[in-house]
Amino acid sequence: MVLRTDIFDKLTETSPPIVRSNGDIGKCMEDNRDGFQISDLLREMILAGDDSENACPYSDAERDELLWRLFEHVVLGGSCCQYEDKVEPYVETSKRLYKELVCAQKDAASGKVQTVSAVYKINSIQGEAGPLELFPSRSRQNFCYAAVDPVRRIVKILYHAYVPYW
Repeated sequence: MVLRTDIFDKLTETSPPIVRSNGDIGKCMEDNRDGFQISDLLREMILAGDDSENACPYSDAERDELLWRLFEHVVLGGSCCQYEDKVEPYVETSKRLYKELVCAQKDAASGKVQTVSAVYKINSIQGEAGPLELFPSRSRQNFCYAAVDPVRRIVKILYHAYVPYW
């Protein structure tokens, strides 16, 4: 798992920059994809992926990191949300969620900080009578993460069920 937040630096290194050096998110022509409004290059990159005019600067492995997944969820928001013009609120909220979910500690042997939590994305639950529905409808914004902290022996759950506004 990622422990540093320099993963977000790539957003300013694209051409044209998805995020400008002052933190402003680049704008684009309005579009709608998968039920989400796209009005900036950040959401366009997240939703269009390889189909984007602005190539995604992130590898599949980077996009699979928990911090990046949280960032994507925060950027896309809910069905009735007000988007930000600057990237900083998205980054800060993602970092706070990450810190709340994941337990990190120093490795006694190496002295390096490492995560000790195991995080699982739960897509469905099998009950005695069959599968249980976790989400009211299908959406890429449906998520349920279970973070297991072996040090304190607790499980933290982050759950969001996307309900379309219209």
